[in-house]
Amino acid sequence: MLRLRQTAKTMVDVAGKIWTAPNTLAGLLLGAVALSAGARVRLAHNAIVFHSVPLAHRAFVLGNVIINPMADLDWRCATYESVARRKRDPLCAIETVHIGKHEEAHTWQYQVLGPFFLPVYALTMLLPSPTPFEHAADEYAKSGRGWWPSFSRGTRAGARSPPAPGARPKRPI
Repeated sequence: MLRLRQTAKTMVDVAGKIWTAPNTLAGLLLGAVALSAGARVRLAHNAIVFHSVPLAHRAFVLGNVIINPMADLDWRCATYESVARRKRDPLCAIETVHIGKHEEAHTWQYQVLGPFFLPVYALTMLLPSPTPFEHAADEYAKSGRGWWPSFSRGTRAGARSPPAPGARPKRPI
C-alpha cells in the first residue's frame, strides 16, 4: 500500500510539473540569460534554482524555477504579514522564515494552477497584504504544511475548516 501511495504521489507531482511547464520554460529562459551573466544553477526546493542572478532584487518563482539574487537559498526573510504589520506599527517585531521553503511553496502552488497561476496571483494582489499565496508560503516555510492558500476571510493557510453546521463536536478520548 505504501508503494502504491508513493507511486500516486510521484504521478501527481509529474502531472503538476507538466501542467506548469509553460511557466517553467519562461523561468528557464530567464535563467539561461542569467547563466551568461555569471549565475549558477542547482536543483533544490522542488525547482531548478538559479543563484547569484544579477539584476534580481529578491528571489521569485516561475513554474518550477527559482530565480535568486543571493549565493544560496539558506537564509531568512521577513514574512509578508510582519512587513504589513510593521507599516502600520513601526515598533512591531519582524518575523522571518526560510526563503528556500517559502519559494518552494510557490512551486507547489504553480503545480496546481499551472498557466493560470500568474493571472490568479495578480488578482490576489488587489487584496490586503499579505496575499493568500504569500501568507500560505510563509506558513509552509514555518511549518512544512499549508502551502495552498486559504481564501476564507479569517482563516490561516493550512488551518482545519470549522465543522459543518449541525455536526457533533469530537470529544477527546
